[in-house]
Amino acid sequence: MIECTNVFKRYRNGTQALYDINVKIEQGEFVYIIGPTGSGKSTLIKLLDGEETPTKGSVKVVGIDVGKLHGRQIPIYRRNIGVVFQDYRLLPAKTVFENISYALEVINMKKPQIRKRAKEVMNVVGLSEKGSAFPHELSGGQQQRVAIARAIANRPKVLIADEPTGNLDPGKSDEIMDLLEKINETYGTTILMVTHDLTLVNKHRKRTVVLEHGHIVADLAEGGYVRHDQ
Repeated sequence: MIECTNVFKRYRNGTQALYDINVKIEQGEFVYIIGPTGSGKSTLIKLLDGEETPTKGSVKVVGIDVGKLHGRQIPIYRRNIGVVFQDYRLLPAKTVFENISYALEVINMKKPQIRKRAKEVMNVVGLSEKGSAFPHELSGGQQQRVAIARAIANRPKVLIADEPTGNLDPGKSDEIMDLLEKINETYGTTILMVTHDLTLVNKHRKRTVVLEHGHIVADLAEGGYVRHDQ
């Protein structure tokens, strides 16, 4: 499903972000990516979604060598991937229903299908009654639920969650984790979650890949406890 082989990434300004990354994630896995600021987590995400290409090595997602894609191929490739960010990135002038629908409009889904699917995912994330609400009328946890609904609307094979609980209190963070686990189990969606919240990591234990200074320093099996000095 996801396979990074001997991946190095050096930016044009000379910054070496990743060194010899080797990791394989199977379909349906739920994996945490953790590490301090500057460890290479953001670069790894950019390689997976085609925003950056590796300097050396290969990045394959759903059998596609992402680094070899040309500009016009990248938007089509990204239909395989849903991305959720810490800051939600909702369109403020659009309702919940419209925010979700927009993700389907851009892939040219027909209107009756859009309406049906938007309602489905609003139900999945527990926001069936909020379709006509605008983002500013929602709590942070609800906004993140909308962002997740939008990310899974076209049934992506992979969901990348980049600090999805970073702006939420512990109670809301647990709710988002429960939702992500539900999506993982119900749809078999492969989930890659970047987080700094080690309390959450240790509470909801999954396979955990630890990055430090651009290197993978640990790859802990599900159930492994992560020390706070990692």
